[in-house]
Amino acid sequence: MKVVKFGGTSLASAAQIKKAVEIIQADDQRQAVVLSAPGKRDNQDTKITDLLINTHKQKTAGEEYLPTFEKIRARFVELSELLEVDVNIAAELDVIEQKITAGTTLDFVESRGEYLNSLIIAKYLGAEFVDAANVVRLTIDGRVDPESYELISKQLGNATGRFVVPGFYGTGPDGEIKTFSRGGSDITGAIVARGVNADVYENWTDVSGILQADPRIVPAAQSIPEITYAEVRELASCGASVFHEEAIAPVRDAKIPINIKNTNSPADCGTMIQPTRSAEKMPVVGVSGKKPYRILNAEKFMLNRYPELPGQIKEALTQQDLAVEFDMKGFDSFALMVDSSSNFDENAICKYILEKTEVDACSFGMTVALVGIVGAGLQSQTGLLGRMLSALDQAEIGIRSISYGGSQLTALLAINLEDYENTLKVLVAQLQK
Repeated sequence: MKVVKFGGTSLASAAQIKKAVEIIQADDQRQAVVLSAPGKRDNQDTKITDLLINTHKQKTAGEEYLPTFEKIRARFVELSELLEVDVNIAAELDVIEQKITAGTTLDFVESRGEYLNSLIIAKYLGAEFVDAANVVRLTIDGRVDPESYELISKQLGNATGRFVVPGFYGTGPDGEIKTFSRGGSDITGAIVARGVNADVYENWTDVSGILQADPRIVPAAQSIPEITYAEVRELASCGASVFHEEAIAPVRDAKIPINIKNTNSPADCGTMIQPTRSAEKMPVVGVSGKKPYRILNAEKFMLNRYPELPGQIKEALTQQDLAVEFDMKGFDSFALMVDSSSNFDENAICKYILEKTEVDACSFGMTVALVGIVGAGLQSQTGLLGRMLSALDQAEIGIRSISYGGSQLTALLAINLEDYENTLKVLVAQLQK
């Protein structure tokens, strides 16, 4: 069995929904279908989920909310009419409106886009509708409750026909509707895939897989044919928007591969995310980055005798509402990369650290961008990283520091902020040679 999940862009209109249904019907193994709420039809449009959230906000603030809800109503009525499905969508919308008026929760309201879309598409597809509230369980902090896998296995594991499950929500410990974070339909797809022990989890989007770099910065970035779960996590931790991180865990544990595909170009191979791969032909899969960061330099003589010191400084920074994401350690000094997207008083921060810890000296250096080079063959192929660094040198891009990640999959570079975009372009050009 294959589990297929379609995102909001793939389901934004009746025409897009018909494409998705054609894809599903093209393969009898595509039995389990997980759906998002309708996304934007064009740049001027608004996502259904955003309209639902705005409706709840307006109601909570005592503002007029029915005009916003009427936009939602019109969108779903139009979809049901264009697809010519026998669903009393007006009655469903009436119930939702009544609950909003009565003051229902945000989680319930924002989940209704997936619910309504799945009702309509299940009827159009001729599939069984399975409410996620009956098979997906969330913990109080919004994580997957392992009970979900057993519920799905019992109810859907031996299904012979197709069934549709709304994404993004389930039931919390109190029995009420609870949602995942935005993009949570990816998580639902992974939960269903593990619950039915799928052969593959196909995730259909508007791009042909995961790209080597952000295409907005590097238009020449190509699709990555194969990548491991670990490499995806590394790219994400370095700043790439590749795949919902929490959606990896359920299928990773069960070793179920994920195939990222393009609804608008279904013949493209896309990207296969799997437990392992051969790094011989593609030692590096991609590059990603984050910015801006300030380098906090701290010194302590005989630092090795104070293993707790970096943690103490991180805690001190956290108490000052500053985020530390990366660190680089020397013999008697270490550097912390502090998120500088918001302004802070560096002298006051250093004074606070000196008071709260045993460092000898503390100072902030320049503002930098961080770029991660990620791949299973990064350290095993002799000279690979050297060639990439040489290309940066030839492009007159200065590297402030280099650090290998603990996983051995990533080389992290700190570069001048103004060189960020050019660095990504130069590195991708090297990957494609």
